[in-house]
Amino acid sequence: MDLSKGIEVPDFIVELFENRYKTKWNFKGPGIIILSESGDIVVLEKGKDFSKRPITIEFYKNYRDYYNASNNVAFYYWFEIVKPNGAQKIADFKLNLTQQGKQRLKNLNIPMIFPAILKNGSNEYTSYYFAGDFADFKIKNGVYFYNIADKLHQIFTFEKSGFQDAFYWKVYVPVMKKIIAEASKKENIQKDLVEKLANEDGLTLKSSIKNKELVIYDENKWEKFFIKGVNLGLALPGKYFTQMPDDPNIYYQWFKMITDMNANTVRLYTLAPPEFYQALKVFNLKSSKKVYLLQEIWPDENVPDKNYFNKSYTEEFKKEIEHVIDALHGNADIPKRTGRAYGKYNFDVSMYTIAILLGRELEPDEVIETDRKNNINEYSGRYVKVKGSPSEVWLGMCCDYAFEYETRKYSMQHPVGIVSWPTLDPINHPSEFNAQGRKDLEYNDKAQIQIDDFDIGEKNKAGLFIAYHIYPNYPDFMNNEEKYKSYRDEKGQFLYGGYLRELRTAHKKFPILVAEFGLSTSVGVAHKNPDGYHHGGIDEKTQGEGIVRMMKVIKKEGYMGGIIFEWMDEWAKRTWITEPFMIPYDRHVLWHNKLDPEQNYGILANESLPPDEKVKVSDSKRVKNIEISSNPEYLYLRINLSNEFSSGTSLLVGIDTYDRQRGEFVVVQSDKKINLPTGIEFLLKISSNETKLQVIPNYNWAKSRYSSVKSYSGKFEDIIFEINKERVTQDGKRIPAIYHNFSILPKGKFDDSKSTWYIDKNTVFVRIPWGLLNVSDPSSRTVLDDSRTIYQPGRDMLKTSKTDSFVFYFILLQNGKTEDVLLKQNEKLISFPLSKWEDVNFSWRLKKSYYIIQKFFATIK
Repeated sequence: MDLSKGIEVPDFIVELFENRYKTKWNFKGPGIIILSESGDIVVLEKGKDFSKRPITIEFYKNYRDYYNASNNVAFYYWFEIVKPNGAQKIADFKLNLTQQGKQRLKNLNIPMIFPAILKNGSNEYTSYYFAGDFADFKIKNGVYFYNIADKLHQIFTFEKSGFQDAFYWKVYVPVMKKIIAEASKKENIQKDLVEKLANEDGLTLKSSIKNKELVIYDENKWEKFFIKGVNLGLALPGKYFTQMPDDPNIYYQWFKMITDMNANTVRLYTLAPPEFYQALKVFNLKSSKKVYLLQEIWPDENVPDKNYFNKSYTEEFKKEIEHVIDALHGNADIPKRTGRAYGKYNFDVSMYTIAILLGRELEPDEVIETDRKNNINEYSGRYVKVKGSPSEVWLGMCCDYAFEYETRKYSMQHPVGIVSWPTLDPINHPSEFNAQGRKDLEYNDKAQIQIDDFDIGEKNKAGLFIAYHIYPNYPDFMNNEEKYKSYRDEKGQFLYGGYLRELRTAHKKFPILVAEFGLSTSVGVAHKNPDGYHHGGIDEKTQGEGIVRMMKVIKKEGYMGGIIFEWMDEWAKRTWITEPFMIPYDRHVLWHNKLDPEQNYGILANESLPPDEKVKVSDSKRVKNIEISSNPEYLYLRINLSNEFSSGTSLLVGIDTYDRQRGEFVVVQSDKKINLPTGIEFLLKISSNETKLQVIPNYNWAKSRYSSVKSYSGKFEDIIFEINKERVTQDGKRIPAIYHNFSILPKGKFDDSKSTWYIDKNTVFVRIPWGLLNVSDPSSRTVLDDSRTIYQPGRDMLKTSKTDSFVFYFILLQNGKTEDVLLKQNEKLISFPLSKWEDVNFSWRLKKSYYIIQKFFATIK
């Protein structure tokens, strides 16, 4: 580590050293710190106590070959000096010191060779101990996730002083793969040897619904369990939802970060690849903090004739129920199939599964059509009974089948939860009507699913519940119901709490889980909320504080728990405000649309790597240096001025995105009219307190205009779009529409997902999301170009054009007067060539919200 004070050395080490030795900490440069049990602190300095490769790992006997690991690899992170105490030594750490360094350790009886990997085993379990942080390695590139990545990196990764890359790929990964392979062979271990389970009337139970609460069996007794969870979408950047990682190390790292956040549960929407369940089993066997699983079984979204009772549809769903339950018990071999996971599932995680979810956010029209086409209002199963609508009967039959199958095949039961959302809640919402006073023409609140129409059958020991996806900003009745405004928490009015209280009151028989809730850190906003918890446009600090506030109310109002949406940003998602403009749609996974709220809900950011190709411009009068660059998220500008940016300073940047003969050829200022060599589509206006990206009227997507035209008018306008439509309540009161100005760019430094610009003295930093520039696919250099007026375009409906570069113009003003105009560089247009790509590189970053949630979750037991 760097021994310099305040960089890597913990403050407590400096304090201990200075108090113990009565001298200042003056160490600098690379070094090693050893804190002994007696309180002595040894500081080993490079050049004095060691030269190169101070710590290496050496495997015993034939273990190097057994684990397929490399010997004599340098280690550069924290380690622990331990004794084997009867454990089997697999590998040792060796300190490679100078004579001076050796003598210093000898004086304190500190060994220079000590265990690095220990193994303990019995008939009941095998455990490993790593005497150091082996896995602390930041993923830098998407190529790591291919099947053969570990083999390639073992060959082509070379040691670099101070970096863990070589150790991670040549030691940690091969050892972990062998450990996982060993665990997979132990298929016949009894469940209760690895996790305490209850037995009731010959049935095995890990969890159950008792007295309308979730309980789990632990330490030979039932204990209340409040779910503090995160939803796992598994699509990494550049991948579709069905292209899930097949590397168990990825899942293992996630489990570590999730449990470090003090969460106790993860939720899967569909069956994951076998490697997920391998990692879950291994993690829980090794970790002191367990992570439990809520496994959803997802019915297909394409419902024939919108009728759930369609024979093939129901049979396919029942088959999926069988596949998932078999996989949870480590007893599935699913042939290759399209759109869903498959493979050999031989890791039994049923003891770590606390519930099974059935369903999805059912569409209201599906429910209405199923109810219209079927005359089935009652079902009496041994596990679930229903007296209700045909849609409810269908759900009850599926729940009953899940209980029956698991009981019959595995003599085990898990609680089953029905997935729903406020759109189908059993409450009549007065604010959800149209101008004609009709509810049936509205999307939300025209159909219902009521779990109180269900009952428990005599064979059901695990119980039933309902799982709602509840966000603070949608549907509109979440914002518009007057009665919700009376709800108060410690911060004041909280509409979300008002809805939760009413929803809880509307359910008498069964408990409720908030299976989705969260806030998006996107630049764009798709829906607004009176309390400020919009669908997008939230900074990371507010994201964390808002999630904590919602979770407090979830707990206060008596829910089973809450599951945050979601663990990581998923580029594969889309929102109604962005989907029509991501063209071609099948390439949208190759770039990160920062305007899209659905792509940016994560607590873990999936971010493009910083740009590496840049165009630089210099030698103007007041605009000294300009740097233009891009990556799959943004177009970047870095503009350096000769003087500090003051309150009277403003900077205009004209951007010509395609077709040099179209666009606006004039920029009009109060003191002059500036003619441009080519036509621009966008004008970026930067001042000390606001930055706007304006567009020419004919290219304003918010007004359904999608094509640039030649103009000399000098007119530019804001991009203002309706995101909350006008509503009419049952008593005829009109609730006005709400608009969002997409032209106003969020201010802040680039350590926050929402931020797009800031000024540091005389330097301006800007990053513009591609979508704001009407770029429909930056990976193929495609922009919107459709002269038709289409008010509600569908997917891939609009026409596009190709562009190979952007052209830029810069105008500096002081107190409204033009000070500098930069239209060309060395008589050439200032042009930025656009890149094309077919694969993406990215890195992970824990958002600021992670640490806020971590602190709060630690207080919930």
